Amino acid sequence: MPYKISGTKNETARIIVFDESDWTIESNTVVSGSGAYEVNLMSGTKSVVAVSASGEVEAHGSVSTILGSGDRAVFSCGQTNIMNMCNIIDYITISTTGDASDFGDATHDRRGVSGCSNGAKDRGVFGGGYDDISMLNIIEYITISSAGNATDFGDLTVSRQFTGSCSNGVNNRGVFGAGYIIGDEKNEIDYITISTTSNASDFGDLLDKRYGIGACSNDINNRGVFGGGQKDSNNLNNIEYITISSTSNSTDFGDLTVARCELSSVSNGTNERGVFMSGYNDWATMDYITINSIGNATDFGDMLVVARYAGATSNKTNERGVIAGNSTYENNISYITINSLGNSTDFGDLTDGRMGIGAVSNT
Repeated sequence: MPYKISGTKNETARIIVFDESDWTIESNTVVSGSGAYEVNLMSGTKSVVAVSASGEVEAHGSVSTILGSGDRAVFSCGQTNIMNMCNIIDYITISTTGDASDFGDATHDRRGVSGCSNGAKDRGVFGGGYDDISMLNIIEYITISSAGNATDFGDLTVSRQFTGSCSNGVNNRGVFGAGYIIGDEKNEIDYITISTTSNASDFGDLLDKRYGIGACSNDINNRGVFGGGQKDSNNLNNIEYITISSTSNSTDFGDLTVARCELSSVSNGTNERGVFMSGYNDWATMDYITINSIGNATDFGDMLVVARYAGATSNKTNERGVIAGNSTYENNISYITINSLGNSTDFGDLTDGRMGIGAVSNT
């Protein structure tokens, strides 16, 4: 949100915003021109200081902001054909329809990444992947609202591709679960503090080794769910859950309506609905759960285009989920209204067709 602090700007100044929850620097920006000192703030309680080139404090203020509702989705990496991995990053505005635009580049060409974010705090992270030579443990990050190249964040505890990931939003913890290395599925769950670059730490284990799973959460309500996947060439229908803020092994939640792998998932955050979309070998199926109530999934509708190995995210309580890419290297983007049962609808196209995509939003 735009925020004007006290004072009249009469020279170039540096505006520094501190997040009072942990006193980290949220932004550090040089401004110039006439008028008032103004800066865009994320949610939370902030201290804001404007400092002149000579070091004098020109203006200052403190403000509590309401949780924002970002509207940008970012899709990272993928495989563009049978031979080539890519480092493409695209973005869309979730509440509108249209084709994606170029955002920047990832640090490595790879497929099989997964992503999560700290919501209105505006950082997206992407972990894992495969570069056609080896499995990767890399994590990188972007500032979702600002187009640009990704930056190194740290490493997962285990190199792997096709994990599922989710977060507890502005509470700042991201988790990566399951995955695949050549010859074996994994059940490890790692966690990171999204606002702080570092290597991941061990969280616990899923009940089953598997890869190609869907994952989502109810945001600050702190439950993450993982559904589907493949183990020993068998598709799975089980759903498991964790409490994101507490390290532990997962617990049984219920079952999907159809066993499948290579699926994606979105949620409407604190509105408590998660939707699992597409997959192999039943690409059309979408089913949903109420995240805070254990139980089996229920039919939601059908995907109108194949969306295996796709990237999916949402604008949470604004109720739109988007899903992009598929295993035949097409560039489809589709959307659903999460709180309304129904089939998917065409949204637009990625800048290039690909599969094995990670997705995040700043909601």
